[in-house]
Amino acid sequence: MRKWKILIVEDEILIADTIQRYLEQQGYQVSGIAISYEEAVQLFTAEQPDLVLIDIRLSGPKTGIDLALFLQLQVQTVPFIYLTSQTDKKHIDQAKQTFPASFLTKPIQASALYANIEIALHKQETQSFNETKLSIYDGSNIYLVPAEDILYLKADHVYVEVHTKHQGVLIQRKALTEILEDLPLPPFLQVHRSFVINLKAVTGWQPQCVFINAATIPISRSRRKEILRYLEEMT
Repeated sequence: MRKWKILIVEDEILIADTIQRYLEQQGYQVSGIAISYEEAVQLFTAEQPDLVLIDIRLSGPKTGIDLALFLQLQVQTVPFIYLTSQTDKKHIDQAKQTFPASFLTKPIQASALYANIEIALHKQETQSFNETKLSIYDGSNIYLVPAEDILYLKADHVYVEVHTKHQGVLIQRKALTEILEDLPLPPFLQVHRSFVINLKAVTGWQPQCVFINAATIPISRSRRKEILRYLEEMT
């Protein structure tokens, strides 16, 4: 039976030790304990865990939310669960923007932790097995396009242009929001009412726009802060 590897990111050592004990009692392998963003990135890179437990408040200037953004931009994304006492609306809204597998409040109950970890790992394993593909019907042919092959989408009236790496531009008669529902969020994000981008395809950016190869894609003012935060984590 596979032994899942879990990284703990928690700056309160007593809590981290308690969580480690919970995990090891359930048969998980603890990849390490990090108390800061920098330590977490180093351990994640070295150990390649299957799941990360993240406290929102960490030692140092960067938070657990910054770490979540980093995790989502990896080639192989891993699920993460927030473990935090930060339950005010501001922190919850920020956490929701990063699409965590779950959000648990302290003090952590061992049974709740175990249940949420198992659900997150099962969902990740299922998604990895069934690689995301977008079905596109252009009026005469059906194309199955791997999500990783999609660079960006552009809405044009009742049609959407799907710009891909290997199949050129495909046309789909469908609402942009409907197509977005079939794609993993992130790395796909709507940056403008007419554009959805694959963050992993971005080749450069400015405050008002992103570049994907030769294409210049505008960022709406309302999404600018969120999108730029994701992009900054890529550097």
